[in-house]
Amino acid sequence: MVAGCGPKIAKLFLFILNFCVWAAGIVLISIGSWITARQQEYTDLFAEDTILIVTGITIGVGCFIFLVGFCGCCGALKEGTFLLKLYFFFMVLIILLEITAGILAFVFDDELEASMIEGMTYTITNTYPTTDASKESVDGIQNSFDCCGATGYADYANSLNFPSNLAVPESCCVDGASVSQCQTGTKGNPTFPTLVNSQGCVDASIDDIQDNYLIIGAVCLALLVFEILTLVFTCCVISEIGNQVEPF
Repeated sequence: MVAGCGPKIAKLFLFILNFCVWAAGIVLISIGSWITARQQEYTDLFAEDTILIVTGITIGVGCFIFLVGFCGCCGALKEGTFLLKLYFFFMVLIILLEITAGILAFVFDDELEASMIEGMTYTITNTYPTTDASKESVDGIQNSFDCCGATGYADYANSLNFPSNLAVPESCCVDGASVSQCQTGTKGNPTFPTLVNSQGCVDASIDDIQDNYLIIGAVCLALLVFEILTLVFTCCVISEIGNQVEPF
């Protein structure tokens, strides 16, 4: 049993922090599983199987974090140096993986953008709005980001199944605009373009992420501080256990 106020506080904080880590793992697994179950609603927005790869990684990371949180909680509760050292190793690995993931996100951002353009353009050209999956996914992103088409409303000029007597889908109309006037014109060529959202959905989604860079950066920094604190508390508890005469 660790002695002294400092080590006991470190043990308590280590347990609390890792309970949060454990819970976060469950949340990631749940989110990944939910998106996988509904992946057909989103897969039309990407070329190839990008969405399945992302959800698979999410579930895998969630399982890994769940295991790490379990090791941390049990190690702190039982004061087992093996579990705590294993937990320390896992946390260092997680930090390295996060840094690597951040670098890869910047390196492959163009590939992800190209995949979105290719996937959404293909859907608009070939299946929209004849299937429920394509209609829900395209209308969903157009409503969410106030955008139209993959690169702009002109994408609908090449749509094989979109009605020829309409310029754009209703989801492309500017909020508050007359839908009948907004849709007046030929495919991809609205008579009143000011009533149609002019920005493409790929650019709109990327702009939304860039607009929240400060928030994303603050969250990542807070997460890094959180992880470093767990490493400090782990070292403190392991050191104190090593000073005890009791076997571990």
